[in-house]
Amino acid sequence: MTSAIDTTNPYAPAPWGYQYSPYTMSDYAQSVSDATNRDIPAFEIFDAEGDKIFDTNEDSPATRQEANARLATAAPELLTSLMECARLLADYDESPGDEGDIYRRAVAVIRQATGRSAS
Repeated sequence: MTSAIDTTNPYAPAPWGYQYSPYTMSDYAQSVSDATNRDIPAFEIFDAEGDKIFDTNEDSPATRQEANARLATAAPELLTSLMECARLLADYDESPGDEGDIYRRAVAVIRQATGRSAS
């Protein structure tokens, strides 16, 4: 069996959440009194303590930004679940077939997400 997966968590405390937080931009006409404000869609992602972790790219469509925000907020639980699945599949680390392939792919993604090199 390959080395065990380290499940320590150096990330911002979960659960994460997001909120719609648009930028307001003024469109100036011929005079300031004719100016109109418009929202530029943006989302902010927060940790369990309410600290902002990051925000979405306001140059992307709002629907894509919100989809990315939902995926980002699920990331801590996804990583934890994937680590548990990999732990349960660890006996397949050198096996051919679907189980072995899935285990190795899970380990590779965990390493990518955690910044740990292959050992």
